[in-house]
Amino acid sequence: MRNNYLHTFLIVFISLCLSTTYAQQPSQYSLYMLNVYGNNPAAAGLGKTLVATGGFRTQWVGLEGNPTTQYINVSLPLSIISSGVGISLENESLGARHGLTAKASYNWIAAIGEGQLSFGASAGFMQGRLDGSKLRTPTGDYTQGVVDHRDKILNSVSLNGIVPMFEAGIYYKNDIFDIGLAVGNLSEPRLNLQEDKVTGLQLKRHYTAYASTQFKVFAGFSAQPSILLKSDGVATQIDFSTLLKYDDNFFLGATFRGYSKNTRDALVILGGFKVNPKLTLAYAYDVTLSSLKTVNQGTHEMVLKYDIGRDFGKGKLPPIIYNPRF
Repeated sequence: MRNNYLHTFLIVFISLCLSTTYAQQPSQYSLYMLNVYGNNPAAAGLGKTLVATGGFRTQWVGLEGNPTTQYINVSLPLSIISSGVGISLENESLGARHGLTAKASYNWIAAIGEGQLSFGASAGFMQGRLDGSKLRTPTGDYTQGVVDHRDKILNSVSLNGIVPMFEAGIYYKNDIFDIGLAVGNLSEPRLNLQEDKVTGLQLKRHYTAYASTQFKVFAGFSAQPSILLKSDGVATQIDFSTLLKYDDNFFLGATFRGYSKNTRDALVILGGFKVNPKLTLAYAYDVTLSSLKTVNQGTHEMVLKYDIGRDFGKGKLPPIIYNPRF
């Protein structure tokens, strides 16, 4: 019985704490280097090819009510107008809270020296839901299937709301390195979950910075170090990653998330391979380093990425047929 109360307390406590994190920062992914467009709308079409990416992540396995996320996005170039476009869907569940986000983006691309500079923006919405039946209060009655929080504010049914979302980004890419900066929740909207606006989430503006490079190590092998920084202006988290690739078909790597004793979160082991020339499968396992390490068995994440592998939208012009009558 004591363990049940402990688990319930952890679920409510983490839900409340991460409600703030969720409102201020984007979802956490360990395979972020395979989904750059997911963090920055200005990254669409920079590879001059159509790219579709899907991912699944279950965090803190073994902890009841643990966060789970799924996403899919597609981006492609519009070379004829020096632009890129994309769409994305993300679904997240955490304890009693659920969120579905849908966005569409456009970016303008300019040739700068040997590289490409892109400015992009996205617009969409988030539909949020809070399932009051999964919450518990110290004085509530939950016997024999009854859900009575005995609280005038806390509801025992599902509350739903929808709110618009806007994002902007800038990205530069050349043969040596990539670097980008994005700003999410530009308007800092509030997601109201009931008409009286008592229950809701304030979506705070957040910033995401990404940089990576790639270089040859020796015959057939190359290294790709990268860094991802996320901040809401108050709290900041950083991922340091390195991939070792063989012939661009297989890769293994590691990530350390955190930069100080208080931000140390996880050590990630990751790897992947090309199923065929267009399809890449990757997996990551997070070893928890924070104080939650005693109540979970780690985190699993998988990504499936499809890259058409050639200039998209370009084709050969039809042959000219000469007619002597004209």
